[in-house]
Amino acid sequence: MPDEAPEKPVPSGEAAHTSDTAVSDTPATEPPAGETAAGEAAASAAPKRRKKRKRRVPESEPAPAAPKEPALTPDGRERPLFLLGFPDDPELDRLVHAFEAGNYAFVREHAPKLAERTSSAQVRDAARELGWRIEPDPLIKVLLALSIALFAVIAFWAYKTHGG
Repeated sequence: MPDEAPEKPVPSGEAAHTSDTAVSDTPATEPPAGETAAGEAAASAAPKRRKKRKRRVPESEPAPAAPKEPALTPDGRERPLFLLGFPDDPELDRLVHAFEAGNYAFVREHAPKLAERTSSAQVRDAARELGWRIEPDPLIKVLLALSIALFAVIAFWAYKTHGG
């Protein structure tokens, strides 16, 4: 339209209204000012979606050997699961039966001896694990010592303050 007058420069922030349609001085890639705040609020509320990666199928490890004994004892009690994977060894079986019966003194005495004299690494590891399973937790030892010390302090304080 060659017969129209050229547009006058307009200060930034104001739109020139020379025709029926509104013209903005913002680039075409930016939304109008009223939509910017709403668009940013919506964008910040919705997290960005990340592309999902396919999970790798883990390589199957060799299946553990089938347990040599059932998971239940003859009287119907459930056996500890870690015992089911132990190797077949007559001396280790004696330790396992003592462990299940609650004879922890026998296990504490014989498990280190079996671990020293056996040639099988699996039997050695199983005997060490049985010995490890009956040891008290180190945190419990510390808490017991602190409880005894606290009791001694309170007993001493009560004795001194209440006429002793």
